[in-house]
Amino acid sequence: MPLFGNRKNLPKPLCDEHGPCRALAGISVFEARDRLRLLITPTRGLGPDPMARQIDDELSVVMCVNGGKRGGTTEALSIAEHAADQWSISRAELWERAFANLATEQLNRQSFNATNGDVLYAVNGTGAWPGAAQALRLENALGGTELPHGALVTLPTSNAFCAAPIRSASSLNAIRFMIDLSKQLQIKDPAPLTSSIFWYRNGWLENLNVGDNGMMRPSAEFREMANSLPAA
Repeated sequence: MPLFGNRKNLPKPLCDEHGPCRALAGISVFEARDRLRLLITPTRGLGPDPMARQIDDELSVVMCVNGGKRGGTTEALSIAEHAADQWSISRAELWERAFANLATEQLNRQSFNATNGDVLYAVNGTGAWPGAAQALRLENALGGTELPHGALVTLPTSNAFCAAPIRSASSLNAIRFMIDLSKQLQIKDPAPLTSSIFWYRNGWLENLNVGDNGMMRPSAEFREMANSLPAA
């Protein structure tokens, strides 16, 4: 599922009914271009027409504007489809700009070497914006790592993700460790994101439907990729 789709023609006027819409009305097109961001958030609780791309039944990627500090935390102003026309920018450009702006955020990246030669990464944001959305630009977030087969990814909190590049069939053994690591990262978070494991490929995340026992129900595409991997 590509992140960037065709422009949707929704000629609804900017409203003053919702708080985020009222806040967005005061932001110029020039400010908006620099302040657009993406946020991975639970799908439940989204407005009736958010600018969002659904990852699975649980999570969505939502387009937001960085509203600056309020009460000591960064305010994320979600953009409703009916409020997006105020800037006279195509939907595709809005998505592309929000994605590109993630590169301006600061990250902390830790790596752990496995006995089979694989590397497991734990990444979190250290700036104002939550870091989980950086998993959508995984090659860059991991420091320029090539991912010809993609990677296993977890999103334990809104500010952190873990990733294990898939190098061989033995790389899939990282699933159990990633489940345990994600649980550790969630312990101190008041609103953990998800315990699911995803397959990152081509800028998107696919839920592998992994149970607590490590068994998965992946897509045919993932099975085909896994069957083509070298043993080690």
